[in-house]
Amino acid sequence: MEAESCLRATIATLSVEDVYELAGLIGTEVEKLIGTFGRPSVEGLIPQIVKVLELLEGFAVRRCKVSREEELLRALQDFQTRAAGKKEDPERELGNGDPDRCGRDLELKLTTWQKKAQDLEKQLSELKEENQQLLIQLGESQTQEDSELKKEREVMLKLKQVVDRQRDELRAQDHELKCRGRDVDALQEQLERFMKMNQELRHKLSISQTQLQSALQRRTEVETSLQLKEKELERMVDRLKEAQEVRALLNPGKAAPEIDLKPSPAVDPKDPNRPCFTKQEVRQIVHERNELKANLFLMQEELAYYQREILNDERCPVIFIEAIKTMIKKQRKKIKAKMLGIPEETCSSDDEVDGPLSSCQEIETDCVDSKLRVSRIKNIFGLWYRSSSKKEASSPPASAHGSWENLSSEELKESSDPTDVPE
Repeated sequence: MEAESCLRATIATLSVEDVYELAGLIGTEVEKLIGTFGRPSVEGLIPQIVKVLELLEGFAVRRCKVSREEELLRALQDFQTRAAGKKEDPERELGNGDPDRCGRDLELKLTTWQKKAQDLEKQLSELKEENQQLLIQLGESQTQEDSELKKEREVMLKLKQVVDRQRDELRAQDHELKCRGRDVDALQEQLERFMKMNQELRHKLSISQTQLQSALQRRTEVETSLQLKEKELERMVDRLKEAQEVRALLNPGKAAPEIDLKPSPAVDPKDPNRPCFTKQEVRQIVHERNELKANLFLMQEELAYYQREILNDERCPVIFIEAIKTMIKKQRKKIKAKMLGIPEETCSSDDEVDGPLSSCQEIETDCVDSKLRVSRIKNIFGLWYRSSSKKEASSPPASAHGSWENLSSEELKESSDPTDVPE
């Protein structure tokens, strides 16, 4: 019934109690909405409802004040009009009736109207005090609501800062994951290149091993043929000695000329360029030289491949390339000093002018992607491709890689001499 009375109130009959009842009804409905949809669904609606209710309260208070003042004014006017009319009536009655009775009636009416006026003044003062108390309570409630709103605003700002920070952290982690993914892709590509290069190097190694085995087999064949020829030579010498003995027995008067089977020295002992190494030493030196040449050939191919990969890689910085250049220069200088047997400080690399990376053009035909040149391998293992037949004299000359790489025919003849030449 109370709810229906406050809802049936009009503008003329609206009071402060009706506004408070409306506020209570709206509060219950808002609590239902909060329980159903949550507090965020009514956060923007509550301040507007409070503002409208405050306006209605102010309007009702002002209307009550005005209506009470108007009632007091009307009552005062009625009282004055009635008092004036009663003054005229007693005068008329005084002129027509008993004057004592009229005076008593007037006094009674005046006292009753004075009491009513005092009661109305008391009610007016009470209403003013009540209005002030309500205004004070309204101000306190507004301050409390403002403080609560301020706290809620601070909490919302803190939550927003936390959300922004977490969003930034997520973006940074996403970017880091993308960078790690790109690094993994680059490492995968590099691993594939290394695996391909390793496979090609294994293929080349297998080829070189087969060639080395064939060269060793030919060497054994040459050694066996040489041993057979030495045995045949010994048999021929024995037969020659037997023939000389038979001839001496048949012709005892004639002295058989002695045949010097010892080979005469082919060179002058005073010659500084005379051979001063035995056959075994020459073979050992040539064997070591061939091993070094094979290792150098494989290292040159690997270096050319690495240089080409580094130059083709767009992500490789210039500083890294310069560092590789200086490192290759130092290694070449060290290897050259070690091979020549001279101090490293006095040795200067022949390729320092063109730079270590300029050798890519010279080794480009021997790189991983090109075919293996058989003639180069034959030059490296030239000693094992030579036979002991008469074709040794007509063997092809050494390649353009240097006179010290392969032995000439004269050196082979000198090295085939079983006697040692004194130093």
